[in-house]
Amino acid sequence: MTSRSVDAHHDVLILGGGNAGVSAAARALRLGISDVAVIEPQSVHTYQPLLSYVGGGQARLRDAERTQRSVMPRSSTWIHDSVVEVDPREKVATTASGRRYGYRDLIIGTGLVPDDEALPGIAEAANSDAVASNYLGLAEKTWRLISTLSSTGVGENASRAAAVFTVPRLPVGCTGTTLKPLFLAAAHWRATGQLADIDITLVIDREGLLGVPALDSVLRRHLDDLGVRIMDRSAVTALSPETEQITVTDHRGAQQIIDYRMLHLVPPFRGQPWVELSGLSGDGRHGLVDIDPRTLQHREHHEIWAAGDGAGIDTDSSGGGLRKQIAVLVDNVLAARAGRALSSYDGYSVAPVTIDAHRLVAAEFDRTGTLTPSLPSFLDPLKARRSAWLFDRYGLPLSYWNMILRGRL
Repeated sequence: MTSRSVDAHHDVLILGGGNAGVSAAARALRLGISDVAVIEPQSVHTYQPLLSYVGGGQARLRDAERTQRSVMPRSSTWIHDSVVEVDPREKVATTASGRRYGYRDLIIGTGLVPDDEALPGIAEAANSDAVASNYLGLAEKTWRLISTLSSTGVGENASRAAAVFTVPRLPVGCTGTTLKPLFLAAAHWRATGQLADIDITLVIDREGLLGVPALDSVLRRHLDDLGVRIMDRSAVTALSPETEQITVTDHRGAQQIIDYRMLHLVPPFRGQPWVELSGLSGDGRHGLVDIDPRTLQHREHHEIWAAGDGAGIDTDSSGGGLRKQIAVLVDNVLAARAGRALSSYDGYSVAPVTIDAHRLVAAEFDRTGTLTPSLPSFLDPLKARRSAWLFDRYGLPLSYWNMILRGRL
């Protein structure tokens, strides 16, 4: 089987025990694959979408967390370790402990890591007093900064507070979620009578906000209503937490220094380093697993599959899209084994964006940017609704813990 011995062999080996990995394991077991193992180093499993509400003061961190052991599907094997390399020709994954695991099919769902080459000093900035990020495990700090930000001085000596929010280039986990911190912060400042005294800047490294023209138009109207300064097609290229400044470079190369009293930093991300080391990434794809975006099968190594933020799915990543990806992926593993034609993932995604404290736009679209609403045709799919907020804040977490992670949805 291999040129070197393995410590164990599994029919399906899954890398990553987040949403993608656990839901794929559960679905595979429900469809009759009996030997499924998941390699995951963390002992705590986090429902990532709820962190936006933690950062906005509408949820507690413990609401978003469970032990990893409690969410692992029954009959699966949890390997409490982290992967450091995959040999696709030997069909072996090596972990940090040095153990080697063989597989028949490999599913990758390990997500993204901050891209320190694209933006040096991310960790140092995140540890400074005025910087937070829901994307870097600092949602409680986000709320602390939002709830304590205020202008300083009085009268002619008053100094307006500067709050800066950033959206990086792709890949990133759910672009819609990158906008939630700004809208939830603005809702709090408006409710406390501070909004007029705070300058809000949005630095967005994209051609558009979400790449869906009709949705972008709606969101820009809401941002204009809040008086947000939008810096389009501009990237954060340097961090200076000691002076509370960032350097922003636009697409023409012009640079500008921006001061802040609060910075919500969503840094640029890339795929896990071992993906590129193992020869599984595509050229110019920021280390994403090089899959066919429709079948989710690796272009070269057909026993390897991937889904989620770290996969080259050619659409905006989201939890709603991931549910459809996992259904296609696991079904295709079985189809490939049986010699049947593979089914196709259409690029469906959803952008749940809160535009104030208790209303949310839940835009659904495909990889072409075409809206694909599941609402009845007589309802405006881009209207912000309280019902959508209630479902996003309370309904989806219940579905996540009780249905999605159990392979039932």
